[in-house]
Amino acid sequence: MLTYDPRCKRIGSYLIDAGLLDPNQVDVILADQAQTHLRFGDIAVARGWVSPATIEFLCSYIIEPERLLGSPIKPPDFFSTSLQ
Repeated sequence: MLTYDPRCKRIGSYLIDAGLLDPNQVDVILADQAQTHLRFGDIAVARGWVSPATIEFLCSYIIEPERLLGSPIKPPDFFSTSLQ
């Protein structure tokens, strides 16, 4: 059985999962990164594809907590409670 290891998931995967980047954009950023040695998020921001606030939010509220927990953060299920 495969286990989830958040240390292996990269920021590009999070941005694809969120619908903020597509795989081609990630490939472009990785090519830029190989040449410039800049951070992935810095390149994505410089290209205008995401905002600095998006990168900060993603790192602070999703990536780091998942790495600490060792599992994905589950979004709240707003529709599971019945309105009374």
